Amino acid sequence: MNFYNVFISIFTLFAIGIIGYLTRKINLIGKEMADNIPKFITHVTMPALIVSSMQLPFSWDRLGDVGGIMLIAIPSYGLQFLVAWMMPWILGVRNSWDKGVYQFMMIFSNAAFMGFPVLISIFGQESIFYAALFNLPFNALVFTVGVYLMEKGKSKFEFKSLLSPALIGTVIGFALFLFSVEIPEIALKPLTMMGDLTTPLSMIFIGASLATVSFKNIFSNRNLYIVSIFRLVLMPVALLFALKNFVSNDLLIGIPVIIVAMPVAALCAILAKTYGNNVDLASEGIFMTTFFSLFTIPLVVWIFTLVV
Repeated sequence: MNFYNVFISIFTLFAIGIIGYLTRKINLIGKEMADNIPKFITHVTMPALIVSSMQLPFSWDRLGDVGGIMLIAIPSYGLQFLVAWMMPWILGVRNSWDKGVYQFMMIFSNAAFMGFPVLISIFGQESIFYAALFNLPFNALVFTVGVYLMEKGKSKFEFKSLLSPALIGTVIGFALFLFSVEIPEIALKPLTMMGDLTTPLSMIFIGASLATVSFKNIFSNRNLYIVSIFRLVLMPVALLFALKNFVSNDLLIGIPVIIVAMPVAALCAILAKTYGNNVDLASEGIFMTTFFSLFTIPLVVWIFTLVV
């Protein structure tokens, strides 16, 4: 893998993010538009990206890789749960609400909005086929364990919360792959073009989000520096070396490592707000890890290129 080419790809993503930042700063992108971008991504472009990326010829080797990536999800989430359990002790946090927020930060990364675009830039479109399947446990965990960490005892789990557009798109896309059903070109072309919007829109949204943040307040929280080190560097690098001993397929190593190396999921703030937890802390964690990821993602990718 040529690291220079990878660096150019990642730099391109962040250049788009800078455009999002600047256009929000000068109010070319207003608040309402910025708020609606993630809805458009999650309900339209992301499912289109997943379904179109899964239009691959069926093969038993590829099906074997599917089983492999889903097995790898177990130790990947296991590592994040272990660090999440230790994090309040590492930080010396005793407030039960803040504990839940910090633990959420350790378990749930921004796989879709940042992970998928980075994976495409490094491994190409086919990587989304495996990444979508690797990310299947996310919905089940975030709306069960995630809610448990955030809520104050007043929540009621609803099964429909698991049925996200991305999950539905993954199930449809995998079924089409499994039964070798090809989408007609007249439908596949617009679907693919719509899916291709996911990467630039995601980076524009992330840049626009950073434009409204007071960096002075965020960077005064010592605990968030520790969270960032674990979230963005230590966990993905530890996972990389662990998987290298058991997995020979570089793609199946790279996908979980890159996804684990992503910043805190945006749902951290959304669920904190919904269930009355510390939404300021959640938002600060998202923005700090997102900001630092501009530097740590190239670092993790560089380490990946050296190890594999």
